[in-house]
Amino acid sequence: MTLAADLLDQAAHLAALERGKPKQASLRRAISSAYYSLFHLIVDDASRYLVSGSRLRPAVARSFEHQAVRAAAEALGAVSRKPTGEHWFRPHVNDPLSPDLTFICDAFINLQERRHKADYDTGATFTRVQASGAVSMARNAQLLWPPQRNTHNARAFILASAKLLRAR
Repeated sequence: MTLAADLLDQAAHLAALERGKPKQASLRRAISSAYYSLFHLIVDDASRYLVSGSRLRPAVARSFEHQAVRAAAEALGAVSRKPTGEHWFRPHVNDPLSPDLTFICDAFINLQERRHKADYDTGATFTRVQASGAVSMARNAQLLWPPQRNTHNARAFILASAKLLRAR
């Protein structure tokens, strides 16, 4: 299994742990693991696309930054919402933009926001439904990714995530 698949399994396990009232730690870690499962899926595919040598992949994967992947996801989302508007990312994508790729990018943003809240907002409380929702969102995005990963627009997203395409 891949790290992304293992993290998703772990997230599902933690979201379902403890009958009755689950521990907040379990729910927080479930949300966090759901986000990391999608992050690592994208980064793993991106590093495979960018370098063919397996010895270089870990170094390339380590160079990806969470905020850069988010910025690329936001850019693709902005283009999908304003197809005729000017946006720095517009020249790099082909029409039509896949709703599946847009969902993946929106899920990444949403899961990252949930992870930040789960990891850093000690005053917040979470429910099993919220944790399970994060797991479902990550699972759906992971299921949609394989048919998208080799498309031109997914490659543009990957290159923007690696900061190889950016606003100038």
